[in-house]
Amino acid sequence: MDIDLPFFLELLKIPSVTGDVPQVNRAVAAVRAWLEARGVHCTAETMPDGRDFLYASVRPGERTPRLLFNAHLDVVPAPAALFEPRIVGDRIFGRGTQDCKGNAVAVAAALAALAGSGASVGAVFSTDEEEGGATTAAAVARGIRATGLAVVADAEPWAIVFAQKGVASFRLVAEGKGGHSSRPWALDNPIDKLFDGWARLRAAWPAPADETKHWHDTIAATVVRAGAVHNQVPDTAEMVVNVRFVEPGALPRVEALIREASGLRVERLTTCEPVVCDADAPALAALRGAMEAAFGREIPMKRMHGATDARHFAGPGAAPVAMVGIDGRACHEDAEEASLSSIAAYADLFASFARSFAAR
Repeated sequence: MDIDLPFFLELLKIPSVTGDVPQVNRAVAAVRAWLEARGVHCTAETMPDGRDFLYASVRPGERTPRLLFNAHLDVVPAPAALFEPRIVGDRIFGRGTQDCKGNAVAVAAALAALAGSGASVGAVFSTDEEEGGATTAAAVARGIRATGLAVVADAEPWAIVFAQKGVASFRLVAEGKGGHSSRPWALDNPIDKLFDGWARLRAAWPAPADETKHWHDTIAATVVRAGAVHNQVPDTAEMVVNVRFVEPGALPRVEALIREASGLRVERLTTCEPVVCDADAPALAALRGAMEAAFGREIPMKRMHGATDARHFAGPGAAPVAMVGIDGRACHEDAEEASLSSIAAYADLFASFARSFAAR
């Protein structure tokens, strides 16, 4: 099917950076208006902070469809120029083209194509995925869930992702005694202590059995803060580290290692568990078969190192979760882009798969 390019451009021009609630609500209103004009039933639901998210369904009032899609409408910050999308051949450039408004447009187009069919299909358009996905978690808490398969449209193209790593961030704090930098022997420099602790932690971090294979726990330093002027040693220094882990329930073990190896004060900042689904689940096999038929290529089953809102749909007794995505590159970068033809191809796939998987 052809995508509605003017609608896509309108959506891209909305600077719906996650922290800007009025702008993310504008994006919700734009998608809602577009879907309702095509016969899709929509509910804009509001969080305590005034942030909206959108639930859309083919069947009026149904909140537990057999097939549930998810895509997010918020984006990471960008220069104003990136909210003026440009097209070069089949590629569209700008913030959100790949992550994740291109995926959202593919989902919306599929819902519009299914309007009136009675198919048991819905979609959650969340608005804070880039900062944790509380809107998706709220949708699930309010009874919106899949009974057969959840499809999170926020991953790499031409593949099905069935597992993603867990994520945790920690603040490491070193405390000492500051003072004038001309007398370092009289001080207890926390910067030295911080770097020494980080060196011990890196040395103690388990080395992977095969460093060419990356499905293992990782740790990376992401933020360092200490001092204010060039000739003064501070009293404290801190570092934020980001951990990706593969085993559900591994967080206490990881945190204990960080505390013991670094010897520093450790504060847990954020965390989410891994998502690991059965790659051979019948619902995923059905989606894989549909993708291979639609795209004329082998569809690999993959794991991913990043995180999506899939974690909010997963859990004991939940339907399987698949992560897929349009063809694009450079998400979170100034060069972000997506393929217009792939958005149309995924819209076709979503609609055709829904007709067979979630028919009345």
